[in-house]
Amino acid sequence: MAKRAFAATGLSIITVLLASCGTTDPAMVASERQTKSTEILNARKQKGALILARFVYPGLFGPVRCPGDIRLRKLVDGAPDEVAAAVSFWTAYRWLLPEQKKPEDMKGNFLNPVGGAKDYARAFHPIAPGTYVVTYASCELSSPNGTMRLEAGGDHDGLFSYISALEGASTITIGEGQIVDAGYFRVQGTKTHPVVVGAEASAAEREVMREVLPGAYSSITFKKFGE
Repeated sequence: MAKRAFAATGLSIITVLLASCGTTDPAMVASERQTKSTEILNARKQKGALILARFVYPGLFGPVRCPGDIRLRKLVDGAPDEVAAAVSFWTAYRWLLPEQKKPEDMKGNFLNPVGGAKDYARAFHPIAPGTYVVTYASCELSSPNGTMRLEAGGDHDGLFSYISALEGASTITIGEGQIVDAGYFRVQGTKTHPVVVGAEASAAEREVMREVLPGAYSSITFKKFGE
């Protein structure tokens, strides 16, 4: 009898947990969005500004997400500063592709991830104001055969490391106090001559950001690499 009562209690707990999955308290969501907005506004005080970028890979059937790392160096007399430390930051992980529309269900799914307040707060990286150039970029592309790492440039730790600016739209200027959304970052060309192509965040992506970052959105500067 005791075993039956225990089993019934266990099933009841599981039922309640399953029923609660997927449910979201609007008040909690609103509170989190305001909290993350405040975190973003405060984070720029660390170095004077913030930067966010989305790494896009030009796939066979259109652009695909390729989260990775972008390395920047300040420009000094038209060349990358080889003395000061480089600025490396991870690109955003959850966001809308350029051609995607804002979904009705903001939760998204595995194939169409939609950024939330936590995702954007995590993606904005502290950076000092100045004009920078990309000297290295890498991202990891998932495929049926596993994960493939793509690299451009040679500014990384290693015996054969070298510092050289990538071609194309590889520069970006960050103003004092700015929270910069640098849009979509793409590398094309060959391994020996990688060319950067930049594009601003889409209107749909901005709509998402406006909704999930109500307290910080008006302070975001939207631009692209090459500006």
